[in-house]
Amino acid sequence: MTAVNDAGVTSTTEGHGPCLVGHIADTTAARRGAMVGHAMATVRDAELLLAESTTATPAGDTQLPPDHRDAYSQPTTAIAAAADIEPAVNRRNPSALVVERDSRPSLLSGLRGTAAERLADRTDVVTVDDRGDVETLASILVPIAGGRHSQLAVEAARAVAAANDAAVDLFHVVETAGTASRERGDQILATAATALGEFENVDTWLYEAASAADAIIEQSEYYDLTVMGAPTVGPLERFVFGSTSTDVQQDADSPVVVAHAHHP
Repeated sequence: MTAVNDAGVTSTTEGHGPCLVGHIADTTAARRGAMVGHAMATVRDAELLLAESTTATPAGDTQLPPDHRDAYSQPTTAIAAAADIEPAVNRRNPSALVVERDSRPSLLSGLRGTAAERLADRTDVVTVDDRGDVETLASILVPIAGGRHSQLAVEAARAVAAANDAAVDLFHVVETAGTASRERGDQILATAATALGEFENVDTWLYEAASAADAIIEQSEYYDLTVMGAPTVGPLERFVFGSTSTDVQQDADSPVVVAHAHHP
């Protein structure tokens, strides 16, 4: 069912569990995590649960940006959530979880997969980092590869864009020359644009480059935020062959939000 909530954002879902933002130690990442969680809770018409360690600042104020506090009325509840987020996930059963992304993994942890990947068997997971500025958010780059995580990436980007009155560019890289590749790219972009619903401040961009990762990293410098899907291959395959999403997460200078769609 489609409905418009109090913030004027169209939601195509209902009956969602709460959106949970876990403990995030870094101040910049904590503010970004609270902002992303609040935006997604508003779109999903769900309660927002913020870890007390994330909401508290030296001044005792919330980490939510002022424009969210003033314009969005989504209820927010502070909860006790330590660095180990799994007990809170078990208790609260959230429909979406926002956590800080792992730093560069070691060989062993990389082969095991990330914490976000493991938590995605219970809920949608969105990760944030501590790069860049949180206060200015006017443009969002959304690289679309057509994998199973793309739909969640589009939803997260749309939610954040609506909350910040930002523009969204849907971006697909064609690495292989040819009409078939371009037609497939056009279809991927069209599907993503349709998923944005009535959101108007959006553009699509089909880009030819030898490396999708290099193209995304280069273009991300011109945007305030990049939102993309998680790797679609497993940890071992990523270790052997690499992954576009992983390369962007590690090498981009600007902030990157990564969406891990729930897989039962």
